[in-house]
Amino acid sequence: MLSDREFLDDSEGDEFLSSVVSDDCLGSRTGRAAEEPPIFKYRAGRINVSDFSTQLYCEQKLQYELIGIPGLKELGYDIEEVEIKEVTVGSSIHLARELEVHDITPVVTASREDRFAVILLNLLHSVQALLCGVRVVREVPVFGVPVGAGVFVSGIIDELRCDPHTLQIELVELKTRKTARVPGPSLKESHSLQVMMYKHLLDNLIQGHLQKSDIQTYLMLDLQKKISQSVLQFMPSNEKTMLCLDEFVSHVLSTVQALTMPSSLLLEYYSQDTNKSFSLQEVVYDESWLLLKLQNLIPFWLGQRTAEGVKDIEEAWKCRTCPYTEVCEWRLSMVDKCIAQNSRNFKN
Repeated sequence: MLSDREFLDDSEGDEFLSSVVSDDCLGSRTGRAAEEPPIFKYRAGRINVSDFSTQLYCEQKLQYELIGIPGLKELGYDIEEVEIKEVTVGSSIHLARELEVHDITPVVTASREDRFAVILLNLLHSVQALLCGVRVVREVPVFGVPVGAGVFVSGIIDELRCDPHTLQIELVELKTRKTARVPGPSLKESHSLQVMMYKHLLDNLIQGHLQKSDIQTYLMLDLQKKISQSVLQFMPSNEKTMLCLDEFVSHVLSTVQALTMPSSLLLEYYSQDTNKSFSLQEVVYDESWLLLKLQNLIPFWLGQRTAEGVKDIEEAWKCRTCPYTEVCEWRLSMVDKCIAQNSRNFKN
């Protein structure tokens, strides 16, 4: 597996970090609206699958994470960055699992086209391995334009398991937990959306729905640009004649179509305390539900509405574990509303 994930970065989904710093993201602090919608301000025109998962859990928390601690400080928020041990341990577990099935080789890239070629190479290696009878591949990149979404989405599937006889594929997402306890419905819903999104993107690749023109349009890549020798050296011998991205994109998109679409989606919960998996839960793929959720989530990314926090009082427990709870304007506004409502009720 080649390592250069700057172009289509993703993370476990429970937590993710952004180094982007903004000085005008929150109108209440700056007195002016954002100049660019979040999809361009923070994600260069493409959204991570894990972004949707975090957004479904709490959109206001997502916005603070997009801005980042340095950006929040510049906006006047009194907040300090705290390393969360569970996040560090979770990342280590993911890395260890990845190293069980392949080595990670650093690669030097000279352009955005090179970086996308690395993503294509990693996808190609995974697909070819499955087609050759390998039972498990990990850290598989996927990307595309979800049906009706009009935005480019990318992600990295934790694991694909393939039966070498039937070629049936299981898509597995690893979720680390501090203790051996299955998450509640709200967090489980965000995890389910994540694996459904991975399947949707992979299905579209397998069915040939993603066109080369989509990649060129959404990612603004020069498909005629030559791939650097530092990347070409890692290509299989029969692909080294593909000197430009245009040929390589066509080859990879064609090769992926030889796979069968995932027949099952699994959430594997792993305890950091015991260092063992403790629950394997199947997720039933519901494309209608997924696309409906995307219809609600995407307007935030396009700047068509501002971020919203927890609305339901039954979900207020999320605020207790949130690192932004003391500075969260959404939470403070909800507190003010409750106080005002209680005051009116008392007077009546």
